[in-house]
Amino acid sequence: MAGRPRAGCAGWIVVLTLAGCGQPAPAPEPVRPVRAIKVGDLKAIGGREFPGRAKAKDEVELSFQVSGPLVALPVDVGTQLKKGDLIASIDPRDFQAALDTAQGNLQRARANLLAMERGAREEEVAQLKAALAQAEASFAQADAEHQRNVKLIERGAVSRSEFDISLARQQRTAAEVKKAQEDLNIGLQGAREEDLEAKRSEIRALEATVASARNQLEYAVLTAPFDGEVAARYVSNFQTVQAKQPIVRLLDVSQIEITVQIPESLIGLVPQVQKVACRFDAIADREFDGTITKIGREASQTTRTYPVTVQVQPPEDVRILPGMAATIRRHPSETDSAPPRELVVPPAALFTDDTRQNSYVWVVDEGTQRVARRAVTTGPLTPVGITIAEGLQPGEWVVAVGVNSLRENQEVRILQNGS
Repeated sequence: MAGRPRAGCAGWIVVLTLAGCGQPAPAPEPVRPVRAIKVGDLKAIGGREFPGRAKAKDEVELSFQVSGPLVALPVDVGTQLKKGDLIASIDPRDFQAALDTAQGNLQRARANLLAMERGAREEEVAQLKAALAQAEASFAQADAEHQRNVKLIERGAVSRSEFDISLARQQRTAAEVKKAQEDLNIGLQGAREEDLEAKRSEIRALEATVASARNQLEYAVLTAPFDGEVAARYVSNFQTVQAKQPIVRLLDVSQIEITVQIPESLIGLVPQVQKVACRFDAIADREFDGTITKIGREASQTTRTYPVTVQVQPPEDVRILPGMAATIRRHPSETDSAPPRELVVPPAALFTDDTRQNSYVWVVDEGTQRVARRAVTTGPLTPVGITIAEGLQPGEWVVAVGVNSLRENQEVRILQNGS
C-alpha cells in the first residue's frame, strides 16, 4: 500500500515531462532587411558604370513674338551660326509705319507742352486780345437784341421763337467771351499746373506707345541667341507665320551633357568625385574626360535614384552628337587612398532621442550584421544629404531608411542595389 502513492507520483512526473516536451520552441526573430549606405568609401563607386544619353548643353526652339509674312530665311538644317546671326525676318513695313506714327504723335505732344510751359508770344497775345474784343462785341450786340425782345414780347410784338433765338445767341456769345478771356489769361500767365500735368501724362503714354512699336519692329527679326547648329527647320521662306510658332531648333554641341541615375546608397559619394570618364557606344575606342556639374536633390519615387549631370567638352577631331548612348564611371586616375572631404548621409538616416537634442544613426556591423545606435555631430546640409562632422568613420555602413522601427542589437540584412 505504501508503494502506490510513489508509483502515482512517478506517473504524473512522466505525464508532465511528456507534456512539456511537446511544446514547440519559440521561432527565431526574422532578419530585418534594411537599405544602408557605405559612407566615405570611394571604392564603392569606383568600379561602377552608369548608362546615360548625350544631349546638347543648350537646345532651344526659336519663334517670333509677332505674326507676319517671312521675307528672309537664310538658314537650313546643319547651318552653323554665331550668336547674333540672322535666322529669319518678317516684313517690317507695317511695324515701321506704326513706329513712325507713334513717334509723330509724341513729338507733337512735346511741342504743345513746351508752348504751354513758355506761354504765348507777343503776336499770339495780340491775337488773343483781338479775339476777346470780337467776342465781347458779339455779346454786346446779342445782349442788346435780346433785351429789346424782352420788352417786345410783353406787348406781343415778337414771336416766342424769335425770343428763344435771341436768348440762345446771348448765351452762346457770353460763353465765347468767357473762353476768349481764359485763352488770354493762359497766354499772359501760362497754363495751369493741372493742364501741364495732364499734358505730361499724355506724353508718358505716347512714350510707352513708341517703345512698344519699336519692340514690335525688333521682334520682326529672329537672331541666334548663342553659337550653335540648326537641327531642324519648320517653315519655308515667304510663308506667313504666327507668333510663338516654331521656326527652327538650335543646338549648342560645343559641350555635351549626359544625365545618369545614381542609387541613393552611392549619391553621398558623388560630391567627392573630381573627374569621370565617359565612353560612347558609337565611339567605342575613345574615352573622354567629364566633370560633374549638377546633382539632383530629389530621388525618383520608383527607382530611388538621383539624377547627376556630367559635362563633356568634345575634342576637335571627334564629333559627339545628341542622342548617343554613353556610360559614365569614376576616372581611373583618381585614387581611393585620399581621405574623403566630408561624410554625407541622407536626412532620413538621422533620428533623435526623447530630448530631441542629440542626433543618432544606426551603424551596421559587417561581421555580426547587427545594428548599434551611434551619436553623431551634424554639419551643413548639402544637395545630397547632411554632412557628419563627428561620430562616423569612412567605410562604415549606415541605415538610410526606416530608422525609427529598429532597436539596439537587432539583426539585419543589407539590401543590395536593385533588390
